[in-house]
Amino acid sequence: MTMHRTLIALLMAAPLVCGQAPAAPAKIKTLLITGGPVGGHDWQRVSPLLKKALEETGRFDVRTTEDFRGAGPETLKSYDLVVLNYYDGRNKDYAWGERGQNALLDFVKSGKGLVMYHFSTASFLDWPEYEKLSGANWRPNNGHHSAAHSFKVEVKDADHPVTKGLRKEFQQPNDELYANLKWQPAGTYHVLATAWDEHKLYQGKARQPIPGEGLDQPMLWTLNYGQGRVFATVLGHDGPAVKTPAFVVTFTRGAEWAATGAVTLPIPPGMAEGGHREAAQPREVTPGTGSAPASDAVVLFDGKSMAGWLKPNGEPSGCKAVKGEMTCRTGAGDAVTEKKFKSAQIHLEFFIPSMPQQKGQLKGNSGVYIQGMTEVQILDGYKNPTYGTGIVGGIYDQYVPLVNASRKPEEWSSYDIVYHAPVCNERGQELKAGVMTVFLNGVLVQSDRELRFRKGMCEAGPLLLQDHSGFPGAPDTTMKFRNIWYRPLD
Repeated sequence: MTMHRTLIALLMAAPLVCGQAPAAPAKIKTLLITGGPVGGHDWQRVSPLLKKALEETGRFDVRTTEDFRGAGPETLKSYDLVVLNYYDGRNKDYAWGERGQNALLDFVKSGKGLVMYHFSTASFLDWPEYEKLSGANWRPNNGHHSAAHSFKVEVKDADHPVTKGLRKEFQQPNDELYANLKWQPAGTYHVLATAWDEHKLYQGKARQPIPGEGLDQPMLWTLNYGQGRVFATVLGHDGPAVKTPAFVVTFTRGAEWAATGAVTLPIPPGMAEGGHREAAQPREVTPGTGSAPASDAVVLFDGKSMAGWLKPNGEPSGCKAVKGEMTCRTGAGDAVTEKKFKSAQIHLEFFIPSMPQQKGQLKGNSGVYIQGMTEVQILDGYKNPTYGTGIVGGIYDQYVPLVNASRKPEEWSSYDIVYHAPVCNERGQELKAGVMTVFLNGVLVQSDRELRFRKGMCEAGPLLLQDHSGFPGAPDTTMKFRNIWYRPLD
């Protein structure tokens, strides 16, 4: 009887176990070793892009060190992969020392992975074992390139995990094509892809021999070092060159192979054998005429009623819909939308009264608050000097506008605001700053401004139009608004 009940329990539990989704593979713990004297290869700009490319695959967890001097085996013990973007500048002050050198060699020998990136091949002239680890190196009288240009990369081994499924040929725009490197003996490295080094592009200025019309030069290769794997790429001279599909796809797939011996990362259609660049099409949106809302916009004020607008306390808005306009007199209270959103493209138009008897902040004054928190100032800015962040176009208390693009009072003005909310973790802490771009009357006045973080910015919030009152001597002001809409960007 007991055995029978146990069997029934097991059978009942089986579907639950079978129905569970397989656990995602553990992320590849990666150390990006970078740094060195900044010269023609700006690691300070490129290394964050390498980190971003890896982490955006969801496969890698990347940490960065800008100084490996004094490191040892304890530095590397928790990692699966090292990515090297380091050049010592032939300066002994930037040498790692024997302990750091041996730590990297032993790391790879033990079965871990290494990615050798671009000009890292030029490091450590006096370290012979580094050359064995690299497969090929930029050395005195070995290593040159013509001016940066677009060239075609040709896959030579279509069966290797890194290149399997890639187009046989693909373009790398405006990059350096390394040639005449110092190579290790044949058979110690394996070439995955090459590019044709057209010798006429040197225009007679080559410092090293360039026989014939040109030569095929390896761009991607691999090698085994002890039990470990090395993937090398000499693509990607600068920031734009490491953001191309050709670089990102080969770099991330090569990194996964170096760490695990296999590749699971998908190939985007534009890079896939038999795929088409046109495979991914953007969603269709019908634009409005002039400043009218696009087909996917959410209209916040239709000109007919104040439906969807409240005071901050939840009471009906004190503003009125009159002849297609929202009219808000001093004392009407802030007008807040019932709808809430995060990242958005926002459009609104505003009409500031003429108040010649006033000056500064006492002239027609309001503000549009994104998520109810970050204010883009509305003020009569025509020949009306005031403090920088308080002028029209200013992100209040944060950024002065690039220019004063004010219209005269009693002329309709417009804001077009592009807002990307901050990226937050599950505890509501900022991981990446919110960013705002603002056009005033069609003129760029704020460009990609990183915003001060405030609690609540991780959540959807309303649009708020400020009633500039509630202080002694507040002048009677009638502000008008129209054509208010947003397009969600989340």
